[in-house]
Amino acid sequence: MGARVWGQHSPADLRPGEFWALDDVSFAVNRGEAIGLIGPNGSGKTTLLRMLSGLVLPDRGTVTVRGKVAPLVALGAGFSPVLTGRENIYANMAILGLSRRQIRQRFEAVVDFAGIGDALEAPVQSYSSGMAARLGFACAVHTDPDVLLIDEVLAVGDAKFRSKCFRKLYELRQQGVAFVLVSHSSTAITNVCDRALYLLWGRLMLAGAATTVVNAYEEDLFGGEGLLTPGVAIAPLAADSATGMKLVGVWFRDAAGRPLAHPETGQPVRLCVGVQSEIRPCDRCGVACFHW
Repeated sequence: MGARVWGQHSPADLRPGEFWALDDVSFAVNRGEAIGLIGPNGSGKTTLLRMLSGLVLPDRGTVTVRGKVAPLVALGAGFSPVLTGRENIYANMAILGLSRRQIRQRFEAVVDFAGIGDALEAPVQSYSSGMAARLGFACAVHTDPDVLLIDEVLAVGDAKFRSKCFRKLYELRQQGVAFVLVSHSSTAITNVCDRALYLLWGRLMLAGAATTVVNAYEEDLFGGEGLLTPGVAIAPLAADSATGMKLVGVWFRDAAGRPLAHPETGQPVRLCVGVQSEIRPCDRCGVACFHW
C-alpha cells in the first residue's frame, strides 16, 4: 500500500475559505506492517485515511492499495440505524465483500467478539457509541482483510474491549494484515505500530520509528519532554498560582520500572505523574490523588 499526495500550490489556486487538507505527503506500508498517524485535530489524519479507503480522491498525486480493505473511518459507518444488530452484520459484511454463506460461517464469531448478544435483535440506533464501535470493529476484523484502516474507533470502547482489540490486531499482523491507525493516544501508537507519521496542518512533519515520532509530537504538544510511556497525556492546565506547576501526563510502570500498558488487577504498579514547573520545584514536592 502506498500513497503520494503532493504538489506545490500557490494561494491563487484556492478560493476564499479553502485550504489544502494534505500537501506533499508520501509513505508506503508493507504486508504485516502497522503505521500510525498522529497529530492535532485538523492535521489531515482522517482525510488521509479516507483517501486510502477510496472515499476521497486526491486533487494531485496517487494512492495505491492492493488487496481487500476494511475501513473503520467513522463510528457506525456502514450501519443503518433502523436495522437490528443482526441485520446490520449481514449488510455491513456484504458491503465489505463477503457472500451470505461466508457471513453465516462468521456470524457467531462476530457476535461473540462484539459482546452484544443481548442487543442483537434491537435496532442499532438504540446502541451506545461503545456498542456500535464494538460491532463495527468485529465485522471488519472478521472479513479477512489485507488492509485495515482504523480512525479513533477504539477510543470509545471500554478498557476490556480495547485490550481484546489490541490482541486481535496483533493476531492479524501475524497473519500478514497491514493496517493504518489514526489515534491521539501515544500509548496506542507506540504499542501497536512499527512506524508513525506526524502530520500538522496537512504537512508531513516527521516520519520514522513510532517512539521517535511520538516523542517529537509530545514535545511540540507540551513544549517539553515527551512522555514516551504508556499512559494518558493531559492537555496542560493553567499553572497553579502558588507552585507554578501544571499536570501534563499520568502513566504506569511495573515493579521493575518498565512501561506498563495494561495493568492487571492485583498487580503492583507505580503511578507516574508528569508535571511542568515554571519555577524551580521545592525539595519536597507531593501529588495528591482523589477518587470519586
